Amino acid sequence: MYSYAFRAVVLLLCSTACVIAQKPRAIQIRVDLTDAPRRLIHVSEVLPVHAGVNTFSYPEWIPGQELPAGAIDNLTGLVFYAGTLEGAVVPWRRDLVDPFAFHVQVPEGVNTLAVSFDILDVKSRAQTTTTKHTSSHVAMLEFSDVVLYPSDTPVREIPITASIHLPADWRAATALRTSATDASTLVGPDATFKTVSVEQLVDSPIVAGDHCRQYPLAPDVKPVHTLDVCAEKAADLELKPEFLAHMNALVRQSTKIFVGHHFEHYDFLVADSKHLDGDAEEHTQSADYIVNSLDVSDENTASFVGYLLPHEFTHSWCGKYRRPAGEATPDYHTPMQNDLIWVYEGFTQYLGDVLTTRAGFQTDPETVDQLNYAIYQIDRPGRRWRSVQDTSDAAAILRGNSRPWSNWRLSQDYYPAGAIMWLDADLKIRELSHGTKSLDDFATLFFAPPAKGSASRDTGPGVLPFTFDDVVKALNTVAPYDWKKFWETRLNALSVQTVIAGIDASGYDYVESDKMPADEAKFIATGQLAEMYHSLGFLAVKDGTVADVWMGSPAYVSGLGPGDKLTAVDGKPYTVDALVAAVREAKTGTASITLTAVREDETKTFVIAYHGGEKYATLVRNGKPDVLTTGILQAR
Repeated sequence: MYSYAFRAVVLLLCSTACVIAQKPRAIQIRVDLTDAPRRLIHVSEVLPVHAGVNTFSYPEWIPGQELPAGAIDNLTGLVFYAGTLEGAVVPWRRDLVDPFAFHVQVPEGVNTLAVSFDILDVKSRAQTTTTKHTSSHVAMLEFSDVVLYPSDTPVREIPITASIHLPADWRAATALRTSATDASTLVGPDATFKTVSVEQLVDSPIVAGDHCRQYPLAPDVKPVHTLDVCAEKAADLELKPEFLAHMNALVRQSTKIFVGHHFEHYDFLVADSKHLDGDAEEHTQSADYIVNSLDVSDENTASFVGYLLPHEFTHSWCGKYRRPAGEATPDYHTPMQNDLIWVYEGFTQYLGDVLTTRAGFQTDPETVDQLNYAIYQIDRPGRRWRSVQDTSDAAAILRGNSRPWSNWRLSQDYYPAGAIMWLDADLKIRELSHGTKSLDDFATLFFAPPAKGSASRDTGPGVLPFTFDDVVKALNTVAPYDWKKFWETRLNALSVQTVIAGIDASGYDYVESDKMPADEAKFIATGQLAEMYHSLGFLAVKDGTVADVWMGSPAYVSGLGPGDKLTAVDGKPYTVDALVAAVREAKTGTASITLTAVREDETKTFVIAYHGGEKYATLVRNGKPDVLTTGILQAR
């Protein structure tokens, strides 16, 4: 008995020692933002290695971007050293097939490599939109821009300890926590964060600047939610009570829908600066936003911010925690499959709009206008050949494309089409359950399921992948129906009417009218645009340049094309008003409309045989109950 017991103890101690010995060593990364005003970021890392060839990758397929957008051409000054930055230089070579991978032959006896490099915050050939994340007073740091990681290990299994060095009077906010506290607090100018996985680090951006302030949100809701703002001027940190009331309502309303949370705390990271470019990016425990202002007394700002904040917040559940299986890749060099992006982005687009209204960022009529615009975006000739499913499958090649002939090529239709299809699903659930259930019930069940072995829906950060069958199963749990057919019919449709088939149950019909919707009219007037899509079949910008011509339209038949610059309408100098007047006159006359335009320095004439008058697509009330404004959009 004694010998067996002794052997068991020895084996247990050996097993424990082996586990300790095999625990991976953490990467050390230091990011220096002192040159941020010059759009230059200095980075150093200490990488655990083994003798022989070691391969390190720079992020290419970045979560939330759904395409190979890593700015590898902005990684400069790359040098590897044996041991420390004072050690001997170790040669490297880029992979000939994968330019994001670097091979390093590590000498015997060397178990760490130090590496230094610079990141240029300039336009990259890999980026689909202009980005500028650094300025003299504010910076937004994405760790996907600054990290190298071992290529042979899943990123969730690689530990990493990050530190930052800021200009002397700067502070920073992030969902990362220091060893000193778990509380949400401003840190800097120097800070070292707790060790996390590379996956969590890349999922944890930092906003920094010389004027920063934190606002606790909805203190009655746990876990803690914080609004972190860094701005160009201290005065910009004084946020209006109206805006903060909407933010508090957003946190409370989202909790009523999802019930559970997949974060230990949540930070809304806002860079308020007219000198930065970008948009927003979702993360599990935070989201980062670049805006020109948070002054919601300005109508345009209120509309933009009111859409953006709820949308990215919703992504914490839809897209970050519950993630399509094809996007839940083990690293950032494995290509993503975007076939379920109509859930990732489409559901988020819909529920984000709902939350925007329930939180008070916008009114019911404004949300109806947004849904109207969503249908308007997908009502294009290209729908005759390209399905919503194909825009999802091809997401990696459709983002950021130019406007000319975009009506035929189509673009990221999974956003607006997804929103309309999920509205349809919401309406169907309400119909099937006789009003006792809604898409809110699906959201709770699917995006915040109880933690395994627990009744609680709260978990820590992580990824729970899902498939199409999982979506169908959850919907059937809420309201039994042929959901597989429901989605396949709409996703594969080559007709906008099939995509929006259930919209009438909301209390609205999508029709053509001779009056432009009020929200669209305001936008068109501000930009001095000529919107003739449903009549002549083209859009022209302020100076008369044709931005797009609808395939098969009267304008297309006449020979007009994108890039042509209109100079005259029926012999009169071109203006938007002159064009509208000509369309009205042609409705009651027999003469065609004659447009004069310049193409490549040559003057050309285009005769358009059209007598249908003004036509604009819009949502109008039908005789059914207004489920949108009396049900779906009402705060809980």
